[in-house]
Amino acid sequence: MYRRHKLSLMLLIAALLVGLLSACSQNDNGGNNQPGQNAGGDNGASENAGNAGANNAAADEEKAAAIRAGEYKFEEPVTITTVKATDNTIEFKNGETVENNVHTQWARDELGIDIEYLWQVPGDQFATKIRLMLTSGEQLPDILETEDMTLLNEMIESGYYRDITEDFEMYASDWYQEVMGSDPLMWSQMMYDGKKMGLPGFANAGNDNAVMWIRQDLLDELDMEAPTTFEELEALMQAMKDEQPGSVDNLIPLGLSLGAGGGSNPNPFAGWLGESTWVFGPSGTIPAQWLLDEETDTLVHGSTKPEMKAGLERIKSWYDKGFISKEAGLHDENKLAELTGQGRIGILVAPYWLMNWPVPDLQKNVPGATMNPFPVPTLDGVAAARDTKFLRGGMLVRKDFEHADALFLYLNRLVSGRDAGGEFENGFAEDYDYTVLDDGTISTEEDAIPGGKVSIMKYFLYNPTAPFDLMQMMDKIASGAEPETAAEVRMTRTNPNQLRAGQIVNEGWEQGVYIPTQFTGANTPALQSKGGILAKLEGETFTSMIYGKKPISDFDSFVEEWKKIGGQQVTDEVNAWYAKK
Repeated sequence: MYRRHKLSLMLLIAALLVGLLSACSQNDNGGNNQPGQNAGGDNGASENAGNAGANNAAADEEKAAAIRAGEYKFEEPVTITTVKATDNTIEFKNGETVENNVHTQWARDELGIDIEYLWQVPGDQFATKIRLMLTSGEQLPDILETEDMTLLNEMIESGYYRDITEDFEMYASDWYQEVMGSDPLMWSQMMYDGKKMGLPGFANAGNDNAVMWIRQDLLDELDMEAPTTFEELEALMQAMKDEQPGSVDNLIPLGLSLGAGGGSNPNPFAGWLGESTWVFGPSGTIPAQWLLDEETDTLVHGSTKPEMKAGLERIKSWYDKGFISKEAGLHDENKLAELTGQGRIGILVAPYWLMNWPVPDLQKNVPGATMNPFPVPTLDGVAAARDTKFLRGGMLVRKDFEHADALFLYLNRLVSGRDAGGEFENGFAEDYDYTVLDDGTISTEEDAIPGGKVSIMKYFLYNPTAPFDLMQMMDKIASGAEPETAAEVRMTRTNPNQLRAGQIVNEGWEQGVYIPTQFTGANTPALQSKGGILAKLEGETFTSMIYGKKPISDFDSFVEEWKKIGGQQVTDEVNAWYAKK
């Protein structure tokens, strides 16, 4: 009897063990069963776990969708740490500070985000302060924004900041993703080995792009039309030289700033006022710009391409014929603006904003005078000029920062709030950058805002912008379309000539007129050490050729010297950067 009971007990235990092992094998089947198949037995626990996982995934996606729409708020406040470079353009009111102001309060109240500044220093001390934090092992800020590409490169190479590819795909709004996919250059400054290592910063694209401005009163007096080709341009310049319309002594038909070699464009042809890259573009090069040689898939410096000779010969012929000033090699942009305001310039290739300055000086000093904008002329059917660089550094996200979702919520809300009917439709804070008048209308005038006007954008962690929006909006309004947003309504108040100039820039992009540089990285070591002497050699050589002090046939010798004193090393380093994109 005892043996029968003992055996029964053992069989029962064995059966229980088999059942337990069977259940385990169903929950972890080594990948042998296909999804949805039941290996047998009671699988209720597995189904519950799967349902819980599905529910969590659905909740995560719901949260991500709300963040992309900018319609989320963290129940428990999330902190984002950062640092700030200050300058004298940042102003506060009502006793506020960079740490506590109307914008940081908005982020806390509306989004559940606390913005914490670890420190703030003047801009010229910013890079040094960051490097000290890095070398001393201090906790780096969650986000770091700077236009200093050398500093950005150092911080990326430190390994403390992360690839944001997945964060961007998961949390960036549709608007943001569309903007960033609209042009091949958008990510270029922040791409490292195929990874998006930060959000790029932007200025307004096309800000200094070439538009041909002509004294309309002189055209009328000469009974001539604005030129569309180089041949027509030369005929107009000849008429201006011969007839000196407008009763102007020593009228300069074409204003060029060949002495502009300094600042952001250390080249005599690429100044922000009175530029002449459009003279070289139709021949196949853009001075002072890195261009792609499609045959070798390498970058070449535009000032060293053989096509430069055709442009140099053209400008020299204009100099010899008296179409440009004999002192053009001494004229920088400011001097050219002064001459324009005095009524001494007939034609000027300059940015869309010329109606703001110096055209008002011209209109004041020369009654009845004004300048109208036109596209740059074509040569053999081709128009080409440099495209303004719109990339401005970027923002990095710390590798261990756990709330990239909060950062994108902040950015997405800043964008969506600008829509018609949005919280930022009129500005970013009432009685700060706009005010509501007694009659219910909106004013952004300094004198109308109680306590004065301050720029809230100066308080932003980062300003998400679409660099091409301004010119596209000007094109839309210039075309006579009805304004649909508050920004477009404001744009209708802009001078019609300025709107037309912006439209010309936008049309130029669509027609391929404006050629962007293909090198958008930080200064390489050779550029840092040799860039100045190379630019000096270019400027002196080219102006000497235009003045007839050197023959243009010396161009090949110039290229050899350029390479020898550092240009070849720069070219090698630029192409090493290009190969890693």
